[in-house]
Amino acid sequence: MALLIPSSSDLAGWAGVFFAVLVLMGCGRVLSRGVAAAETALVAGWGAACLVLTIWGAATTASLRIPASVIAVAGAGGLVAPRTRLSAGEWRGILRVLIVAVPLLAIMASAQPSLADTFLNLLPNAAYLYDHGVFPADDRWPSHSFLPGAPYNMQLAGLIAAMVTPHFPASAMIGFNILLQLAAALLLARLVERSEDDPVRSPSWRAAGLGLLLATAINPGFVPRYDFSAYSEASVTVGLALAAWAAARALERFAEARPARRDLWLLALTLAALVSIKQDSVALAAAVIVSAAVLALVPRRAGSARAAAAILAAALPAALLYGVWRWYVLDHFALGELKPLAPSEWQFALIPQILRSMLGVMAEKIYFFAAVALTAVLLVRQWRRRGLDRTTCVAALFVGVAVIYNAAIFATYIVHFPGAIGAEAHSYYRYNSHLGLLLMLALVLLGRDIAAERGFAPGPAVRRAAAAAIAAGVVLAPLALVDFLRFDLEPWQQRARWLATEARLPLASQERLALVLPGDDGLVANTVEGLLRYTAPRHGDADLASVTALAPDTLDRLAAAGYASALISCTPPSPLDLPAGQAAWLEFEDGHWRVRQHWPYPETRWLPRLTRVRKERSLCM
Repeated sequence: MALLIPSSSDLAGWAGVFFAVLVLMGCGRVLSRGVAAAETALVAGWGAACLVLTIWGAATTASLRIPASVIAVAGAGGLVAPRTRLSAGEWRGILRVLIVAVPLLAIMASAQPSLADTFLNLLPNAAYLYDHGVFPADDRWPSHSFLPGAPYNMQLAGLIAAMVTPHFPASAMIGFNILLQLAAALLLARLVERSEDDPVRSPSWRAAGLGLLLATAINPGFVPRYDFSAYSEASVTVGLALAAWAAARALERFAEARPARRDLWLLALTLAALVSIKQDSVALAAAVIVSAAVLALVPRRAGSARAAAAILAAALPAALLYGVWRWYVLDHFALGELKPLAPSEWQFALIPQILRSMLGVMAEKIYFFAAVALTAVLLVRQWRRRGLDRTTCVAALFVGVAVIYNAAIFATYIVHFPGAIGAEAHSYYRYNSHLGLLLMLALVLLGRDIAAERGFAPGPAVRRAAAAAIAAGVVLAPLALVDFLRFDLEPWQQRARWLATEARLPLASQERLALVLPGDDGLVANTVEGLLRYTAPRHGDADLASVTALAPDTLDRLAAAGYASALISCTPPSPLDLPAGQAAWLEFEDGHWRVRQHWPYPETRWLPRLTRVRKERSLCM
């Protein structure tokens, strides 16, 4: 259990995350004049903050902390000003979701950065903002990121969180993703009780618990490996769901000939949050706008064209943010981001293989894709019975976005992913998981309407049983499934963290170290380097070299390259008079390498995972 106890550094990071969420929620309340529900205000405020910060960072080299401070003051004001502050009922709803999520939050409180992309680009980009207060560029301070030109909306939220922390909060994006999913749980709780139009009314404890389960465990697109990490999947799926929700409400108002300015404004700000989370999220933002504009034209009544034009106009802030960032990347980086293949290299010949791979993934992930098919069938049924109401709008938006987004993914495999990566439909389910929360919104709305049509009203016994099952789910599921929630506790990750801790000893005297990792495929090197650069105590500018083979001349070549310290992650059973299967620190002195220290690996303090455990030769596993 010691691994689950958060440190003071962890708690400081979480304080920063809560600060950022409250600030962004306050901004959303200000911009909506106090009418946006808490979850909608959070994402809308995030979008507005990202728009301001991106334009500032692209137009000037002045510190991003200047506008971030103004945003923080404005957000705080929005939470206390009489016209925009949340009511007691709204705070009660937020607290209920937080309380039912306590077991989950307790498990995740000490979560540390993990997974490859976190150390390749997500954390390096966030740390660059923290260290320098500006976006990276080829002619500025060196960036250790593989993709310094990737979109920065997640990292900008992390920058706001870091304003109140004593050091760089390496886990801030994990916490932000989790709280975004709790915001989605609050919306789902409102839908369960049909109180989405009355945010002052707080959801019941039962609805709050069910909302949390719908957002996570029951959600076919929920993948703990990504959604409870610093990866951008969680923020994308929440941003998409809230954008489609705002679009559906606007379409409903158009159909009833009522003003939709408020919902269009919230749609615009939410799209700004969505469009620049990662490179492919622009396809999702475009899919929402195209689907909503088509739905606005479906009734073929007077004003349909104006409604479609208003939907398209709501995309302007997101288009501005996307355009500004595209200009910045093209003007400030030679590469900086993932680039498409040259037209002559487009892989049209692989289309049959790509389609087979996509179908194979669908068959393997049947729970998700069966839920997609069910939503499409229920959409047809409800549209015939009820026309284009709020429920069918959400379901139709889901189907439209799914079709457009999958077409974009298919095109990406042809023009972007070379060779086997494209042919095997790399990460196809992971991309589709971005649709997960919008899928849940559609299914909840369809389910409650069908239940109402059939007069289904659970009796007291059923309600008590449901309440007990929900309580058991929110309390016991995180404890029972901790192995699936905390990928940073995998045995090889624990060893990599221990190795990074030992590597700080030679780095204390000089910021130049060779990491000798025999048999590594690059993952351990990226993890150890990322831990050294971005977790306390940081060695952000250390000169680190990674070597994946220990040949007889490896150490001599390192000495010739100017490295006087080397850390071997797993000693072989022969040279240097060292016990085999340990980590060792060597120093080059007077023309010879000498062993300074060597350590046996501590035992892994965790049960074997229920899923496959990665074996790392470089860590003596």
